[in-house]
Amino acid sequence: MKNKINIILPAAVILFCLFGFLLAAHNPKETNIMNKFMEPALQYPFGTDELGRCVFSRVLWGGWVTIGIVLAGSAIVAVFGSIIGLLLGQSSSVKNLVMDSLLNAVTAIPPIAYLIIFIGIWGNSIPTMLVALTASLILRMIKLVKTLTEVEMEKAYIMCAVSCGAGRARVLFVHILPNIIKGGIIHFLCLSCAEMIMAISGFSFIGLSLGDDVIDWGTMLASARNMIGMRPMLLFYPIFFIFLSTVSFNLLGKQLEKGETANA
Repeated sequence: MKNKINIILPAAVILFCLFGFLLAAHNPKETNIMNKFMEPALQYPFGTDELGRCVFSRVLWGGWVTIGIVLAGSAIVAVFGSIIGLLLGQSSSVKNLVMDSLLNAVTAIPPIAYLIIFIGIWGNSIPTMLVALTASLILRMIKLVKTLTEVEMEKAYIMCAVSCGAGRARVLFVHILPNIIKGGIIHFLCLSCAEMIMAISGFSFIGLSLGDDVIDWGTMLASARNMIGMRPMLLFYPIFFIFLSTVSFNLLGKQLEKGETANA
């Protein structure tokens, strides 16, 4: 029961961050200078910012944007990273040596390098951020899946499956994939989601935002830092949700890994 609660609570927090915008009572972009810096009340639960915008609505919409990008990126990484990693993991030793060297080289490139390159090509946008993050993480995913596949290929149950006539596709996707999902992929994806939240918020904070009209937690932080002396709580709300969602993904990954280990 305790393990279920430890999974349900982080999952509930993540779902709230993703779909909380449905609870927003105000347009997060609507300004009213007459209502600036209002204290928290029933109409504005988190108060208003320097332009009279509802902070609660902006936090909820920022969660939808941030968590939406994170989940879309993790889905792309999971699908393509797993397929490519599986195929590379059963290649010959010569190909493995070449691919290991290549993967070690490209995974050493930090995500911000990809982001700067893609912003230079396409400009600030949600697709640009998504491509930059997935380009960085998918290479690490490929490396992980490739390593796990190589380990599984040497095990007795795979040799038995091959001797019974199982084809390459069946060995990879029926026998190996379920085991490596339990053995490391889920944990990696949850940690990657937490990393992407920090990356999106951090990049937006330093000016590499998702676009001029896009609301996210990092952009809210960048705007609120100028008001820290007057309204420090404007900084607290996005920081709290960044922290809450990041910790939730970490806890979820840890609990799922514990559950799979206990069932193994």
